Amino acid sequence: MPKTIKMSLSVDSIDAAMGQINAYRDSLQAKCKLLCERLANLGMNTAKVTLNFAKGYYVGDVDCDIRVEEIENGYRIVADGETALILEFGAGVRLGYGHPRADEFGMGPGTYPDGKGHWNDPTGWYLPGGHGRHSIGNPPGMMMYNAAKDIRAAIERTVREVFAADQSGT
Repeated sequence: MPKTIKMSLSVDSIDAAMGQINAYRDSLQAKCKLLCERLANLGMNTAKVTLNFAKGYYVGDVDCDIRVEEIENGYRIVADGETALILEFGAGVRLGYGHPRADEFGMGPGTYPDGKGHWNDPTGWYLPGGHGRHSIGNPPGMMMYNAAKDIRAAIERTVREVFAADQSGT
């Protein structure tokens, strides 16, 4: 339902209507910020859950941190850490393929770090640094990819929830 503002042709009535318009404008700005925050938090939660599954395949130490940051015109989801790209896009010739956007970002097996190492050895490799752990790679975890998918799927529902008060005419 559209917002209705009634007034008569008097200075006081026009001033009151202007006040209602300004209040409505301010409420829209606040609701847009809330919408962005809710979608970013939804994406962060999806990314964190997906990261927990990706950790199960990765034999090294995981230092990936996923968080929401407020920026000038909204929010962003950040995946930070040395293992973020490996967990997102996968590694190794046996398991590292399958991320739908790997080529677009120049990622995938053999691209991190710069194609060095034994990524293309089908029998795997041992992690450097004295860990002594054997790896055959890891499948793409797709934390950020799944976060973006979930955000897109939730946009209409979340807009309706956030702006529900405006639909009732308030």
